[in-house]
Amino acid sequence: MTGTIQRRGAGFAAVVASVALVTGCAAGAATPDASGEPDDGTTLTMWARNTSNNLAQLIVDEYNATHENQIDLTIIPNESIQQKVAAAAASGGLPDILASDVVYSPNYTQQGLYLDITGRLEALPFYDELGKAHIDAATFEDRNYGAPFIVDSSLILYNKTLFEQAGLDPEAPPTDFDEILEYSRAIRQDVGGDVYGFYFGGNCPGCNAYTMFGYLAAAGDLPFLDDGATANFDTPAMQETLDLYKQLWDEGLVAPSAETEDGVNWNTLFNEGKVGILPRGTGNFVNLKDAPFEWGVAPLPAPDGSSTSGFIGGDVVGVTSTSEHPEQAWNFIEWSLSEENQVDVVAQNGSLPSRVDLANNEYSSADPRLVQAIEGQVNGYTPATPGYGNAINNPNGPWLKMIRDYIFSDNADAIREGQDAIQAAIDETQ
Repeated sequence: MTGTIQRRGAGFAAVVASVALVTGCAAGAATPDASGEPDDGTTLTMWARNTSNNLAQLIVDEYNATHENQIDLTIIPNESIQQKVAAAAASGGLPDILASDVVYSPNYTQQGLYLDITGRLEALPFYDELGKAHIDAATFEDRNYGAPFIVDSSLILYNKTLFEQAGLDPEAPPTDFDEILEYSRAIRQDVGGDVYGFYFGGNCPGCNAYTMFGYLAAAGDLPFLDDGATANFDTPAMQETLDLYKQLWDEGLVAPSAETEDGVNWNTLFNEGKVGILPRGTGNFVNLKDAPFEWGVAPLPAPDGSSTSGFIGGDVVGVTSTSEHPEQAWNFIEWSLSEENQVDVVAQNGSLPSRVDLANNEYSSADPRLVQAIEGQVNGYTPATPGYGNAINNPNGPWLKMIRDYIFSDNADAIREGQDAIQAAIDETQ
């Protein structure tokens, strides 16, 4: 008997007594379904944040339609879900299943809000095909507490029509920093007018983490070490990244609005055909369905082009440590990773399956750009630190200050100062 779900000490309350429920042998005569997991008509509660395409609701609706178990899903606004989870954890009011923004999963795993599902995940026949970035982000001290649920990926979007107008090969996107600069120059100089070579959200902390962390991961300079306890930003890859962005800015290859861009209009100029190269991600694909130009994608490269990566965003899902129905909750999670859900719900909705082996499914295969993004999960990276919100996502935090000071204020010491400030922000959360 393998695949144990285990409870661990919960940091938000008194230590929960350790118990083990073994697959197919859990107490309480549950009736297993065809997969060997209980599907006995239990009503489960689940929380998820509101995400694009309403995907969490679609997944739950399909599960409810095909199982005896029924999930009562509550969709919570993204801006308030962290506070709601914290309050529920303190009062013992967590749901059975919790889907979390993947960057905040380390907070929950290290506080004991999730059950250990290491054995269950590793026993899945397709375990090696799962995108490992989410699994790594939900792992603490070599034990896993969450599975991929909703996946998106950062990459480069480029305008093939502008490439051709600038005399560039529309089928050859940039593969290193030199080419990003070269191609941006060509587009600005040869097309000109209100068309720019490059764009980024200069006042958006999340936009820059979502894209720049891909460069850093590709170069092997991961921004967080030691289970997220150590900041690692004073690195050659960070220096080269900010040098590139500063040069693009100083040469006027970036639209002036980038300096104040807080993410609200991050896509706008590219989607209007006025930007050649936009580090962005799969979240913009839906907005480009009727684009009046040809566009392509490319992975985010290391500065020298020696490797590629991307920030794998989205949500993980886990069984909460206070659930009274862990076997039934796992039944949902296992099903959510099945081909039935990954293809017939997720892929059919135009979203990314979290299983690389399903990249060429009947829906995604219609768009090679989607297939490329799904397959890119193999090299993907998701940051994992309990201090993410404080150090990175905070619009008044040290990550954005470092970027702005270096690019817009000519502060040569910004990276060193940013390293110290980000470390201090992480230490505040320990």
